[in-house]
Amino acid sequence: MRNIDTFRQYIWLVNTIQRFRRISYGDIKRLWKDSDMNEGKPLSRTTFYRIRQSIKEMFGVCIESDNRHQYFISNPEALSGNSTQNWMLRTLTVNSILLDGLSIKDQLLLEDIPSGLEHLETIINAIKVHHTLRMSYKKFSDSEPYSTFIEPYCLKLFHQRWYLLGKSEKRGGNLSVFSLDRMTELSETEREFILDPDFDAETFFKNYFGVIPDQKVQVDRIVLRAYSPMDDYLRTLPLHHSQREIATEKECALFEYQLAPTRDFIQAILKEGQELEVVEPESLWKKIRKELTATLKRYNRNTSNN
Repeated sequence: MRNIDTFRQYIWLVNTIQRFRRISYGDIKRLWKDSDMNEGKPLSRTTFYRIRQSIKEMFGVCIESDNRHQYFISNPEALSGNSTQNWMLRTLTVNSILLDGLSIKDQLLLEDIPSGLEHLETIINAIKVHHTLRMSYKKFSDSEPYSTFIEPYCLKLFHQRWYLLGKSEKRGGNLSVFSLDRMTELSETEREFILDPDFDAETFFKNYFGVIPDQKVQVDRIVLRAYSPMDDYLRTLPLHHSQREIATEKECALFEYQLAPTRDFIQAILKEGQELEVVEPESLWKKIRKELTATLKRYNRNTSNN
């Protein structure tokens, strides 16, 4: 079992090579000696090789050397995108930094994550061995939970909540999404199921903004106008992987998307208020206008007596 100090060594080496782009073993040894990684021991060739191999096995990051014996990351794409390995590496990096910052814990303000994490291990194991889950689930709109069997297909993290995509008997065997924090009970059964060989989790969610896979909503070309400073926010943190900037103006920019405008995408646009405007298609523009009109009606109280 790898402990946190071992993971910190992995993170340190990846971050060090990323920072220098290309670096010799001698320079790595020197930096190792000056860091808190060494535990009083120099970085031997054997340890260096072991760490490199472990990083490759765990995170898919390949550290190789060129003909000048300079070490570099030969597949930098492994450290970008939404792959599980990249997410794990970034999460471990943050955890390592936070551990170093325990002395100032009262000055580190973090966000709460809803319950449901206790179900992660059960779900992951069921996905690995293709076992059906027995689940009790309580929707926000229901007064009591209902029970069902579900074939787990994949997990997705979105806006600090974990979601399970699977086929539920309660929902006619169709692929549906369930939030882990709304599961009141969950257990793995011995009943096996056959995973659809054509299923690919990334492809399934590719044309959606979040976790609402509404197949009745068609993929469309969407153009948003982002007013400053929202345009800069979108450049640094795109709304969707299909985002493309198609026009840049003095105080705004136009961004194009290819996706299905489901409910969660509409909510994301509304959340930004007047800083984000739908340009195309007209059907989406009308939906947003209808939502804003209904919202304004709630605030349009008779204040003549106040």
